[in-house]
Amino acid sequence: MLVNKRCTYCGKQFQAHTIKTRFCSRSCNQKDYKFRAKQKRLNENIVDKTVNKIPFKDLLEISKSKVYLEIKDCALLLNVSQSTISRLINRGELIHFRIMSRVLIRQIDLEDYCKKELVKTSLKQESVKRPSNEVVSFNKDDYYYMGEIPKYYKVSSRSIERHIKSKGIEKIKIGRFNYVLKSDIKKLFGAPSKIIIND
Repeated sequence: MLVNKRCTYCGKQFQAHTIKTRFCSRSCNQKDYKFRAKQKRLNENIVDKTVNKIPFKDLLEISKSKVYLEIKDCALLLNVSQSTISRLINRGELIHFRIMSRVLIRQIDLEDYCKKELVKTSLKQESVKRPSNEVVSFNKDDYYYMGEIPKYYKVSSRSIERHIKSKGIEKIKIGRFNYVLKSDIKKLFGAPSKIIIND
């Protein structure tokens, strides 16, 4: 028995074999499915945009108030991407724990990580690389910069350069200045003729 029906998609009348049939053809069925899938995606985007309308300042305060942070909270607090936080976790640099599939970081552990990085940065600023790529600690009080050596020794700059080169004494370049260990200069020329006063 045929049943008179109206196609849900195109609106045309047709005769269906069952009362549950909604479309006049397979083509209308597929078009209706694609249309509903598109509408669903659009509605989800609208919901996401509504959620994301929370002011940044409020999001920041919410994250600060949490004892246990998610990856997105850490990224917000440090002003970095979520992928950066994930890399720190994967490298074992940031202490974390898991509850099922959720990754959580204690706020105190995030603060400790930042403090450690700050110390590392300070140490890097106090160290230099030798030509051999060996990292050494740099204490400015232990070095002369090349321009000040003639002030302490009655020797010309040209003579100093020649002696340093012939003895293979190492120079360290920081910024615009070349530095040489005071102990190396003392071996070359003896005690300075001018008293050195460290501040």
